[in-house]
Amino acid sequence: MSTTPVMPKASKRRRKTRTKTVSHRPPIIASDLAVTELDLTPGKEHLVCPECSTWVPITGMLGTPKLVPHHRERAKTGAPLRCTAGSNRQVVIDVDAAAWGEKVAEVDATAVGRRSGRVNRKPRTVVPTPVHRVASVPGPSARLLAAQTRARDAVNEHRKVCGVCKTGRTRCPIGRELEIRMGHTDASVRLAHEQRESALRAAATPSIPRSQQWRRVAPDVSRTDTRRGMAPVGAAPAEARSVPLTPNDVTAHERRQAELGKQYALRKTATTAA
Repeated sequence: MSTTPVMPKASKRRRKTRTKTVSHRPPIIASDLAVTELDLTPGKEHLVCPECSTWVPITGMLGTPKLVPHHRERAKTGAPLRCTAGSNRQVVIDVDAAAWGEKVAEVDATAVGRRSGRVNRKPRTVVPTPVHRVASVPGPSARLLAAQTRARDAVNEHRKVCGVCKTGRTRCPIGRELEIRMGHTDASVRLAHEQRESALRAAATPSIPRSQQWRRVAPDVSRTDTRRGMAPVGAAPAEARSVPLTPNDVTAHERRQAELGKQYALRKTATTAA
């Protein structure tokens, strides 16, 4: 009995748009697009269609690059709408892939710097210094002032050599970290000044004697006491029934108390034995 050899199964080919149609509209210049609207990854070239704002693949990278035919609305449905103005439109790739990669990395670093994962704790509420300790409240120490100067110098030196921070519009991760440290030292110096000034103000404010404070509120207190002692307008409440102080059946009450005493004694004996 002869056997039929199994025919090899062809692998699934990747679908590609093969058409020689070229749009009559002017070509799209890659350098005019933003960095976030262009993708020059080898084998995955895409860009955002200026007509429908849809990411569209670029075909013919080895010859005449152009956008593939695509839909602009109701894509992947039974009645899609084709983007006639952007389909088959030529693309002029006048951007180097390496330069594009550097710009993407720079934009990504800027975005990461804006989304800092560091938690900056807010300073706690300043507790006023007691009056008897005002003389011992120090201002910013020399060590703290020197740290503030070093932090500011580090930020200024970094801005001179960093191309991202030099513009003043964005910050690189290192520049942002240096500015955060400078902000912390500035806040510490400012807090020391505020503590010193609040202590001096508290010492300069004269304290009101206790007797004078009481004289201010004495009329209101006496008026409230007088109103509290006045009887309310209306009929007096009816008297309630008296509460019995002795049981109705003395014999039954004594018998019940004796039974409870025996139960308590037996329970205590069992607990002690256990």
